[in-house]
Parts: sequence; C-alpha cells; structure tokens
Amino acid sequence: MTQRWGSLLLLLALLPVGARGENIARIDRLQPVALEQQAGQRAGLFSERRFEGDAGGMRVIGNGTWRVHPTPGVSQPLLVFYHPYTARVTVKDGSGAAPRRQDIFSAGLEPQYSRRALVFPLTGDGPVDVKVEGARYPLRVAVESAPAYAAADLWHVRLVLPAIGMVLGVSLAVLLFWAMLRDRVYLLYAGAMLFQLLYALCSYGEAYAWPGLSVLARFGAQGIWLSGSLATILLVLLWLDYAGLRQATPRLALAMRAVGVYGCGATLVLLLSPWPADKAWFPDIANALFLLTNAITLATLVVAWFRGQRHAAYVLIAWVPLLVFTMMRAFRFSGGERPEPWLEYGLPWVLAFTAVVLALGLADRMLTFRRERDRAKAHAERDGLTGMLNRAAIEHRLDWALIERPREHIPVSLLFIDLDHFKQVNDRHGHAIGDACLRAVTRVVSQQFQYGDQLGRLGGEEFVLVLSGVELHTAMRIGEEVCARIRHDCAQVEGVAVGVTASIGAAQARDGDTVASLIARADQAMYVAKRAGGDRIVAEEAPCEGAGLTEAPAGASVE
Repeated sequence: MTQRWGSLLLLLALLPVGARGENIARIDRLQPVALEQQAGQRAGLFSERRFEGDAGGMRVIGNGTWRVHPTPGVSQPLLVFYHPYTARVTVKDGSGAAPRRQDIFSAGLEPQYSRRALVFPLTGDGPVDVKVEGARYPLRVAVESAPAYAAADLWHVRLVLPAIGMVLGVSLAVLLFWAMLRDRVYLLYAGAMLFQLLYALCSYGEAYAWPGLSVLARFGAQGIWLSGSLATILLVLLWLDYAGLRQATPRLALAMRAVGVYGCGATLVLLLSPWPADKAWFPDIANALFLLTNAITLATLVVAWFRGQRHAAYVLIAWVPLLVFTMMRAFRFSGGERPEPWLEYGLPWVLAFTAVVLALGLADRMLTFRRERDRAKAHAERDGLTGMLNRAAIEHRLDWALIERPREHIPVSLLFIDLDHFKQVNDRHGHAIGDACLRAVTRVVSQQFQYGDQLGRLGGEEFVLVLSGVELHTAMRIGEEVCARIRHDCAQVEGVAVGVTASIGAAQARDGDTVASLIARADQAMYVAKRAGGDRIVAEEAPCEGAGLTEAPAGASVE
C-alpha cells in the first residue's frame, strides 16, 4: 500500500506546474498604508494577521488598493487570485462596467470554475484596479488565458474529488459501524475525518457551492475557524481512545486533553458568544493552541508506541504525513508562493491516506478485541482443573445438539461418567493425587473423541460426553472402551497406585428431549451401573413398555 501512495505522489510531482510568468507587467499600490497600520501586520507561518504587502512584491498583494498591469496579448484574459481564504477582492477594469466584488463565501462566483481562486474575466489588456480587504495571507495574482485556466482547473477537480470521495466514503462506512456496534471510537473517527474534510472544503471555498453546505457561507471566516477547532478537538479525543493513551501515558494524555479539548473548547465558547464582539484575536490564539496540541500529541504518541501501544504506531503513520503537508503548505502560502502540484494536490490525498490507514487500524483494533473476547469466552467456558468444558458450557453444547438433531436428522447420544470410589482416593492419597486422577481421566476420554464430540465436567468426579451422530449401540461400544482405558491407564497416577475405574450411563436423545431429561436418563443408568459394582456401562431404559436396562459388565465387550 505504501508503494501505491508513493506512486501517486510521484505522479502529482510530474504534473505540469503551469505558467510561471503570471502575465503581469507590474503592480502599483494606489493607496499607501499608514506606517502605524503596517506595524506588526506581516504574514507569518502561524499568524493570520492582516497582510498588507508592498509594491515591490511582484504578483503578491495584500490589503489595500492596487493597479495591476496585465501583459498584452493574452487570449480571453482572466484575472485570478489564488487561495484567497478570507480576503474580499473588488475589481474595476477600464471598460466602464461597475466594480465586481468576490470572496469565497459569495453565491455568484463564476459557476464553471472551482473555488480554489477568485476569477474575474477581463475585457482588454488595460490596467485593472484591485481593492483587497480582510486578507490574512498574501494573495498570488495572475492573468491567465481562459482556455488554459479551465483546463488546469479541470485537472484540479479531477485530482481532488476522488480524494474527497474516499474520505467521505470511509467516514460514512465507519459511521455505520458505530450505528451497529455503539463503540464511540467509530463515532469519533467519523466525526474527526468529516470535520477535517469540512475544514478543508471551507478553506478552499468549495463547501459553499455544495447543496446543504452553502448555509455555512453566512458565518464567513468564523465558520472556517469553528470547523477547524472542532476537528482538532475530535482528533484529540480520537487519539486518546484509538491508541489507548489514557492507559499508556496517563499524564501526557491529561495534558493532551487539557490543551486540545478544554483549551480549544474554551476558545470556541468565546468565539460563539456575543462577547467580545471583536473576534480578530481568535486565529492567533487558536493557532497557538493548535501548535501546542500537536507537540504534546506527537510526544504522547511516541512514548505510547515505545511502551508497546501498537495502535499508536497506526496514528503516527497516518497523522504525521498530514501534519507535515499542512505545515509545508502554510510555509508556501505565507510567502505568497505557488505550491508545487505534489504539495497542492498531495494534501487531500494525504488526508485520504490518513483516513484509510486509521480505518485499517480500526479493523486491527476490532480483531484484537475479538481475540481477547474469544480468549475470555474460552476461559469462562473451561474447567480450570481439567481444561474441559464446564457445566454451563457443556449443557449449552448439548442444547444446541438437541436443536440441530431433528433439523439435520442425526442421532445424539450421551455418556454420563462417574469415577468409582473417588472420595477414597482423595482421603487416602490427598487432593493433589485426586486432581491428577481427574486430569488423567480427561486425557483417556479425549482419545475417544470424534468430530463434533464434546466432553464436559459437571462437577466433582462427574463428566458427560456428548456424541453427535452416534446411535445408542455405538455409544455403548465407545463407553466400554472408555471403561477399559480408564481401568488400564489410570491404575497408577504419578507413580501412585490408585486403581481408578468408572461407572458410565448411556442414553440417546428422543423427540421432545431437553438437556435436563437426557442427562437425567443417563444419570439414572450410571447409578444402575454403580449399584452393580461399577467399572461398567449401562444403557438407559428402553422407551418401549416393560423394557429394562442393558448392562455391559466389567471387562465385557458390547456388540
């Protein structure tokens, strides 16, 4: 799988970058910015302060009024502002038409293009006046030919949509798992991935063109901040449960929760509350919390991984590439530079990679829980001394065999085995030898197993052997063989002469039988064998009136 994702990134790296000339002769500032406004207003990697730009930065502009001089000769020119984020751009060309204003939240953008850029068709090669407001990052501006831009934009859509579909599909599938299993880690996964996707779509503006999501446009930048903060909170909660961080690293996990959940949650409350009215402080605070949360989370995951939490490795493999791509894109955008295709289109595919790897980790987590459940179930069903099925488990197996008997048309027989004079063995040689005798008997009886047979210990020295697909006369032969083997193989146990023998009662299931009735008939036959001196097998009383019990005496062979 790693090779496939690597091949995809290589393909993205080989895509055409596009024209680098930008088709702009020069850009002039028309409205200077006061020095006091410029102070502290530069773009940075983690700062979303208002970017003003300067006239010397060709093809990169910020807040203010500018005059763009396109290079003559561009066919069907488009004035394009890439990755505007929260910027509002107003354009007025020399045609005398009314100024046109756009931002990614606008409903009336050019419908034939995606929203990765604001696109203004131009009527000629003359200078164009541009007013930029609310820019928090540098805007890269270019003049592009309409056919060339449409072709590049189509490539953009073709590359991004499959990644979006993959994240959406995996998230919805995991959400269905939560609906069935009610394990909250599935809900956290689906919520975190969907809010990550929503944050990306809102940042690019694509969300506002989707049916049902266009309502988010009324919240403007606050809607982007809200979705990003919720994604961070859900990711922290997901990592805590997904990787078992509370158990592996309790103190670091507490720090993660304090910063990533409570800290981000407190800023969200202030963002949504009417006070303070000015929300310009939010991006810097949120980005600082984002950085601190990521640093603590990375340290916590590494420590948990070294302490043997295998699912922490899944998180590191899935999440670190996404974090690296996010930081690299922030570097490029903060400088107003055009990201290479592998970086621009790699991010949605890395998000898809994250979703897939985490889903594989969920599958591995499910298998781990299943194995633990099976081990716990097997432990609960087994007798601690002999390793055979306990009373509840063997009765359940017998009940299932009785249910399947009329459906599959197969006979079911039962051998009730009771060791003779076992109390004397315990009294004479001690309970340790008595326990060894029980284990020796289970080994002997197990040698008579066939497919579907089950041996269980009812308690003390009493055992039952469920024989599926066996008629009563065959069960009698098996029981006689069991008697003979116990007599021979259990004469000595751990070097002590104990002379263990067994009395066995045999019964075959009839119509209308229950577990209790079948065991009762086999138990009755066993007591007949014991009263006859033991070390023998006796069949149940025949159902026909007047029939008695069939006995196989000690040392006899039942044919």
